[in-house]
Amino acid sequence: IPISEIECFYSENKSTYIHTSDNRRYMLDHSLEHWQEQLDPEQFFRVNRTYIAHINSIKDIVAYTNSRLKLVLETYNESEIIVSRERVKDFKNWID
Repeated sequence: IPISEIECFYSENKSTYIHTSDNRRYMLDHSLEHWQEQLDPEQFFRVNRTYIAHINSIKDIVAYTNSRLKLVLETYNESEIIVSRERVKDFKNWID
């Protein structure tokens, strides 16, 4: 799967998946920590414990409670993606 087609990496029920721009998901063998080390930090950001988002897949950024941010991706909508408070500043720097 080309990197350009990956919207996000995420964990669910102790498994790791990627979600692609054609709205498919694929189970992966390694943890989010493993993928975080392999990915280009200019293209991917570890949003919280559960998600790593691709910069080109972010459709909208919405203010959320407690100074957090909510991300809206192009096709992924299975659950809310919230930028944790501790990562908001780094996220804003990354997105700029």
